[in-house]
Amino acid sequence: MTINDYLDMEALDNILEQWAAATHMIAVVLDDEGNFLSNKLGFSRNNVEAFGESIEVDEEVVEAAAAILVAAIQNLLEAGYRKKKYEEAIASFNEEIAGAAALIKELAGKSQGLKKIENKQNILALNASIEAARAGEAGRGFTVVAHEFGKMAHESGVINDSIQKTLQKLDASIKSYDAE
Repeated sequence: MTINDYLDMEALDNILEQWAAATHMIAVVLDDEGNFLSNKLGFSRNNVEAFGESIEVDEEVVEAAAAILVAAIQNLLEAGYRKKKYEEAIASFNEEIAGAAALIKELAGKSQGLKKIENKQNILALNASIEAARAGEAGRGFTVVAHEFGKMAHESGVINDSIQKTLQKLDASIKSYDAE
């Protein structure tokens, strides 16, 4: 990235115009390679250097004013850099949120699969109870197994319901973030 990626050129032009109005002098801003960052007046390197040689002013006043100008431009550049980094962080965060939303949808689908298994377990437990009752005394041991199987189905359902509620809360949280 270059300085141009961070610098608000409109704000830079505004600072340079204010400088010119306050000091009655023109200032140009160059990058590390000597290229003009702002060149509304169409100066070349040669005429800027020639122009600078013919000016006679109080050096202390110019140095103080130039220091203020440099500080203003550095602040502008730093603000642009921070803004760019903030935008990059927000974009990265949005990508992570989108990934989390996709995972929530995937988990919700798998939770639906668990609900189907729970329903099948309940049906099997009911059928096993019916068969155990038909078998009478000989089916007594099978009744215990059917009862335990039904308890497992119920416990699985409670856990799965809890997972679904948590996923719904996460999904609502992500949707409220997207709405902002």
